[in-house]
Amino acid sequence: MQLPKHLKIAAGSAGAAIFGVLFGWVIFPAILKSQLKKEMALTAKTDVRQMWQKIPFALDFKVYLFNYTNAAEVQKGAIPIVQEVGPYYFEEWKEKVEVEDNDAEDTVNYKKVDVFYFKPEKSGPGLTGEEVITMPHPFMLGMATVVYRDKPAMLNMIGKALNGIFDNPEDMFLRVKVLDVLFRGLTINCARTEFAPKAVCTALKKEGPPGLILEPNNQFRFSIFGARNGTVDPKVITVNRGKKNVMDVGQVLAVDGKDKQELWRDHCNEYGGTDGTVFPPFLTEFDRLQSFSGDLCRSFKPWYQKKTSYRGIKTNRYVANIGDLANDPDLNCFCEAPDKCPLKGLMDVTKCVGAPMYVSMPHFLDSDPSLVQNCKGLNPDVNEHGIEIDFEPISGTPMVARQRVQFNMLLLNTDKLELCKNMPNTYAPLFWVEEGLALNKTFVNMLKHQLFWPKRAVGVIKWMLVSFGTLGALAGAVFHFKGRVRAGA
Repeated sequence: MQLPKHLKIAAGSAGAAIFGVLFGWVIFPAILKSQLKKEMALTAKTDVRQMWQKIPFALDFKVYLFNYTNAAEVQKGAIPIVQEVGPYYFEEWKEKVEVEDNDAEDTVNYKKVDVFYFKPEKSGPGLTGEEVITMPHPFMLGMATVVYRDKPAMLNMIGKALNGIFDNPEDMFLRVKVLDVLFRGLTINCARTEFAPKAVCTALKKEGPPGLILEPNNQFRFSIFGARNGTVDPKVITVNRGKKNVMDVGQVLAVDGKDKQELWRDHCNEYGGTDGTVFPPFLTEFDRLQSFSGDLCRSFKPWYQKKTSYRGIKTNRYVANIGDLANDPDLNCFCEAPDKCPLKGLMDVTKCVGAPMYVSMPHFLDSDPSLVQNCKGLNPDVNEHGIEIDFEPISGTPMVARQRVQFNMLLLNTDKLELCKNMPNTYAPLFWVEEGLALNKTFVNMLKHQLFWPKRAVGVIKWMLVSFGTLGALAGAVFHFKGRVRAGA
């Protein structure tokens, strides 16, 4: 039986509508998901692997230091008054080296190397890096604090050692050029022959604390970032490639072959989350992201905050903070003991960094109010000092990221050390850093070409097929039944 022309059109239109539904809501999403699973894996031939291994653009690395304007008074017990100086802007180039794949385990091993370049033109107005600031002496104060904690009976000898190495310092403060303390380094004179300085220098040479570089003639050079600049980090990191399961991509599995740390208590020793340079795709606002920070030896769990957009691409914003270790069961194991936690917003990272440091959010944002009250000149602002990352949810790509952390030390008060006998015993901010990225136009356009323009084109096509197919089918049906009604009349 030959169908009338209008019924053929109606059937074809209905078929087009059905195809539009199947293609637009079933077939294409399945193809897209399958393709993303392949492209997001850290296997040797994917674009993601190439970017993960060597980020093809510099990250923003900004350093803000605190200049102490009343050092003499603080030495006598006064509350510090600080003035923020910065930002000092550096380009940070990240690369993974000595990369080795393990196909059987679907893992990849690597070491990290970071290179920094100072850019005065992008720094704060007029800043050259030659500015002289006054700050608590991180080396002297650190040495005194470690001995006070671990071997208090040796404090008297440490006092003599500090006098010998630093030529009888008047206080616990350092007057230094910014680039010297950050990268170029300060000389630690270990050429002394007296017993105390010689014993301390021998211990330094043996233990190799962070920030120290041994030079000829028994000299050390100390800086905050200098030893890290352009140097391969000896730690071997093992992460999941995500070929078998893309949702596991970038998950940290081990460091130096160990699947757990030995620094904290209980589950805080676990490596939770990715290495922070790649994230799984298909994120929703209900997902709890997680990444492991090797610099702080802990995992962070940013939480969803709100919908955002970047250069025309819809994104999800996630935020994070240091947390309240005393009152958060998930974080309490970062404390020395359940009842020995630092104040809210502080974390003792001595075991991680090898120096008696406490980290917080800049200006003690989201921290115990007493921390701000005990240091004048701080103005915490969530927009300036918060941690935030904007993710493109389908691919899991970080579009904009601002990771900020402040490093602090305790202004140790003890009668057993002359330089510390009147110190206020409060937490003193030394500096804070912002490590950030904002994908440039080239990479945003690449993402649009490879993901969003095909997705939008399919979106238009599927609605056209469904709309015109449905209209065609309805029109054909109406015409058919209208014709039958007329024929019956």
